[in-house]
This record gives sequence, structure tokens and C-alpha cells, in this order.
Amino acid sequence: MKVPVQMVSKSGQFHHGNDLYRFNHEIKADFSTNTWYLGPHPRLLDYLKDEMDCVANYPELQCETLTSMLADHHFLADDQVLVCNGTAEAIFLIAQSYKNELSRIIKPTFSEYEHACQVHSHQVSFCGSNFITQGMTTQEGLFWLCNPNNPTGQVYSRDLLLDLVKGNPQTVFVIDEAYADFCIEDISLASFVGKFKNLLILKSMTKNYCLPGLRLGYVLGHHTQIKKIAQYRPPWAVNSLALKAGEFALKNTIIGEEERIAYLGLANEFQQDLEKINGIEVLPSSTGYFLLKTPMMAAELKQLLVTDFGLLIRDASNFRGLSDNHIRLATLSREKNALLVEAFNSIFQ
Repeated sequence: MKVPVQMVSKSGQFHHGNDLYRFNHEIKADFSTNTWYLGPHPRLLDYLKDEMDCVANYPELQCETLTSMLADHHFLADDQVLVCNGTAEAIFLIAQSYKNELSRIIKPTFSEYEHACQVHSHQVSFCGSNFITQGMTTQEGLFWLCNPNNPTGQVYSRDLLLDLVKGNPQTVFVIDEAYADFCIEDISLASFVGKFKNLLILKSMTKNYCLPGLRLGYVLGHHTQIKKIAQYRPPWAVNSLALKAGEFALKNTIIGEEERIAYLGLANEFQQDLEKINGIEVLPSSTGYFLLKTPMMAAELKQLLVTDFGLLIRDASNFRGLSDNHIRLATLSREKNALLVEAFNSIFQ
């Protein structure tokens, strides 16, 4: 009989950084949320305003229309797609469908993998990113990782992950690609979903369009896996407006390669400016968000930036494997990035 190991985050609770609602101060720039830096696109907002009447009726019971559109988008069958109320719900549904199993989680990473596994009595173990090597053997159960990783921005190559999936059929690999579109190179394993029964891909539809308040994500997987997970999804799981936003996103390409290149260029410039500040250590990242280690404790620095400068950062000290001095920043516009650089220069002069 498996004995569940109860795990909690380093702080004892599963906190998140997206806590803008907690502050009464005017926030000039929010560096804590790693969604698209320009905010929701005006065309999408106008579309949702025109579709507002849809909230007067129940949404589709099983998100049938968007499911079919996503299947076509990924060249899959409808039964290989499960639309969810955000990727967080997808994580909990997967953990529930594998209740009491073994789970290994790469750290530091998004705390909801651990949280969901704890709720559903998994035996959880942790390992660093250097644990993953070509030709390695993994244990039975589930293997959770984020690509690119949150909060580090580290990317695992598609070849390396494919090697793991092929070589370890006894392990179900749950790969969270919520931020994959924030990278220049194509790292997604979505096109391989139908070939492996032990591969689940998580996708977000709100990061690129800066609509996290609508909650919309989905799972791609072998039809047997999707059927197993879908039995735990409640009816009407996704609201009508979120479904409309998803349909719009698939029909309209707003953020293309040119926009991503410009975004990553801003991120590189932002990191270079921060590296010049006394005592600041910028950790390498392959996307627009990244970790910093500062001379000040993250909680203290966060409060100081809010009260004295009107700037919000992500206190990353509650991620497993990080210190009390780690913060995470998301790249914003050049003007907003300059506000934080100026504030740091004032604090750490």
C-alpha cells in the first residue's frame, strides 16, 4: 500500500505572486505577472464587448465548439483535447485521475503541481533541472515539468524531452507549455501527442492575450488519457466569455514572430540594465521573465517598491529551491522597465 507524503511549499502555504488585488497603492507597473506585456489586444476586447450577451445563457456543456477548433489547430481528433477552466484546473484534474500515485516534480517550478498532488495523496519527490539527462530512466507514476519553466525561464529541448517520453513508457510526462509561445524556437511536443500514451501537454489560452482573469486552458493527450481525466471535469466548466475569447484567438493571429522577437529584445535589454546595478544577480532565461537575486529579502523589497515607487514584483522566495532573496520579473515596455531600473539604482546605490 502506498503511503502518501504530505508536502507543502517552503512558506507552508501555496502562495502565488499575482496579488495586485491586495494593494491599495497606485501601481504604475506590474512586473509580477508573466502575461503578454502590452495587455489585452483592443480588437479582442472589442470582440468580447460585442459578445457580452452570451453570458445570459449557459455555456456549452463540454466546450464542444472550442474543442473541435483546437483539435483542428493541432491536427488532432476531438477526443485528444480537453478544454479546462485554466491550466490550474487541468493540473488538479490530472492529479485527481492519478490519485495515490507517485509524482516527481522538477524544482523550482509552479507550485500548483505540488499542491494538486498533495490534495490527491500522491507520493511526491523533487529534483533539480540537472536531473534530466539523455537516456535517463524515470520511476513509474507522473513526471511534472514546465517548458519553458516558471519561474526560471529555462527551456528543455524538444529532442531531450522526446527521448525521455520514448524511453520511459512507464511514466506519464505532464509537460506544461503555458509559456511556450513566448520563445522564438519551437519547443512544443503537441504534434507528438497522438503517438505516445504517456504524454500530456498543458496549454494556456490567456497568457499570450493577457486574459488571465477569464481562465482558459486545455490538455492535449492520447484519447485514453483524455477520457480518464475528463470524467472529473464538472459540466459547464468554462464560462461563455472565455470560450468566445478562445475562438477569437484561434481565428486571429495577433502576436506573431515579429512581435515575439521585439518582446525578447526588450527582455534582453532589461536584463542588461539590471546587471549593471550593484549587488544584483540576473539568472539566465530563454524568455521574457527571469529570476533575480538581490541583497535585500524579497518580501521587504516587494513592499518597499509598492509603497515608495508604485511598482509590483514577484516575491519568488516561496518557490522550492530558491532563497529569501530571489524575485521574478516579467518584461514590460521600455518605459516601465526603466522605472524599475531607476528604483533599483536608488535602493541599491
